[in-house]
Amino acid sequence: MWIESIRIEGGTLDGFRQQLRPGLNVLIGGRGTGKSSVIELIRFCLGAPSSSDTIAKDALEHALGVLGDGKITVTLTDGSERLEVSRIATDENDNCPFEVMPPLVFSQKEVEQIGARSQSRMRLVDAFVSGRGAAAAKQGPLHARIKSASSEIRSLLVEIDDISEKLLALPKLQARLTELQQQGAAQRARSAELDALRRQLDQLTPLASAANVRAASIERSAVRLGDWTDELELISNRRPAIEPWPVEAATPDQLEPHRGRLAAVNQTLATAIAEYRRITSELEALRQAAQREKAAVEAQGREVRQKIEEQQKGASILDRQIAELSQDIAALNSLAALKAERIERINRVGQQRQAALDEMHAQTQALTQSRHEIAAKLTSALAPAIRLTVKPLADYRAYTSVLNGALRGSGLRYRELADRIVETFSPQEIAVLAEKADAAAIGTALEISEERAHRLAEALRGDAGTDLLVTEVGDEVVIELLDGTSFKTTDFLSMGQRCTAVLPIILQHNERIIVLDQPEDHLDNAFVVGTLVQAIRARSGSAQTIVATHNPNIPVLGDADWVAHLESDGDRCFVQVAGALEDAEVVNSITNIMEGGREAFQRRAAFYAESGAGGA
Repeated sequence: MWIESIRIEGGTLDGFRQQLRPGLNVLIGGRGTGKSSVIELIRFCLGAPSSSDTIAKDALEHALGVLGDGKITVTLTDGSERLEVSRIATDENDNCPFEVMPPLVFSQKEVEQIGARSQSRMRLVDAFVSGRGAAAAKQGPLHARIKSASSEIRSLLVEIDDISEKLLALPKLQARLTELQQQGAAQRARSAELDALRRQLDQLTPLASAANVRAASIERSAVRLGDWTDELELISNRRPAIEPWPVEAATPDQLEPHRGRLAAVNQTLATAIAEYRRITSELEALRQAAQREKAAVEAQGREVRQKIEEQQKGASILDRQIAELSQDIAALNSLAALKAERIERINRVGQQRQAALDEMHAQTQALTQSRHEIAAKLTSALAPAIRLTVKPLADYRAYTSVLNGALRGSGLRYRELADRIVETFSPQEIAVLAEKADAAAIGTALEISEERAHRLAEALRGDAGTDLLVTEVGDEVVIELLDGTSFKTTDFLSMGQRCTAVLPIILQHNERIIVLDQPEDHLDNAFVVGTLVQAIRARSGSAQTIVATHNPNIPVLGDADWVAHLESDGDRCFVQVAGALEDAEVVNSITNIMEGGREAFQRRAAFYAESGAGGA
């Protein structure tokens, strides 16, 4: 699609209403006449991306300052269908449909800085990647799955640590029980008349232990289900509603079918919550029944012990200790089974998370491959002057940033340690080791003490570990310009040379709208005429180009389809003249504004003619 018209109401450019053409459209005028403002309003209205976050912030401030409380409307067309997009200053996001590819907009400062910034060079190449938006849209849910799984694993690990700490007492309790049982056996040998009572007590003890385990297990399930139901009901009470259909929409209520569906879903949710409550109540009833069984068995046990005490005073104390120890050991054994179940759950969730991580890595590898292919195509198209290469896994900035944020304030000399981690582990490797608290493996790999490795693992076990799991080492794009007989990267080029390297790449987009603000700045006229203008003309048959310029070669030699001459009265900017390149008023504007007047143009023409004749 291409921009058919631009309409601005309010602000500095109030009253701007212009019909553009599919090919080359040029904005001319003196400084401060609103050329750059028109370009930034196009970016603002259609949500065109910026090459860096700083540029995006500056562009937004510029657009809002020019628009004020007004509105910009851009009409797009493909020749058969039209799409009108409007935006006001208070709109948080643009209203351009997702399926419409926004234009590529480059301000004067943007073109200058692209070559110097790694992030901007990457965005320049990524603009050529087909389906990049859809891939980015998939990445959000994928990251959410990874983070959700990591959060569950972290909670399970905390629970396992708590159970493990409690189980440390089990060997001592078992040894003590064995000792008491031996004492009891010796006592029974001395008191044959108490054997019958003791056998009865031996039968009751495991029954009491079993009832205690049942009650504890049921209670844990009831508490977890009750807490979860409370959270679900709290979230349900905050459920969103579909707002009333506005009269101004001028159509029948398109949301009505969905209100009914939403009401049905809400009723289903309420029914489910009620069923959860019933299950919780039934579990509570089961728990109470188990407690009653336990109480009944314990009452029987007390009765038997009382009989034993009548015959032998010390026997009841020993039997009571054995009974209490047996119950404690049974409870701990049930926790051991629970620990095994939690470990199994961690393994299942870990497999699900690994599948999501594998999918994330596959997307990254596919993107890297696409970047390689695009770099090769651009290099071929722009040879021999310009060369692009992609260095995979060369950008560690995001990785280092997450590490520094997690380790700051830990007292671990985090900058030096972060650099060592980056050189040794991938983000996912260190995150998993920290999650497992594997201080030995971390310490060995990083050549640090186990105590320091343990502190590092603790610092990375929380949210930082989750962030590391979805952090990837990025690619680097290198742009080189042939300078004499050797190539130089953009890091070592002058401002003009960087623009010389970047602009031809931008203009390789043969199917997207390109909007440029004064691209000739820092360029010599030979490059403007020989390369820039030729590239613009080459794409005019397939895509629209909008350029704000002070250089007459761009509209004249570029064979502009439409030219607008902007002026300013100090308060607002307006179009003085607009039309085809051949229109007399347009020719007069180009001559006066860009050539310094007809006399100056004629003198230069005569000078060039005489110089050429003299040379001949």
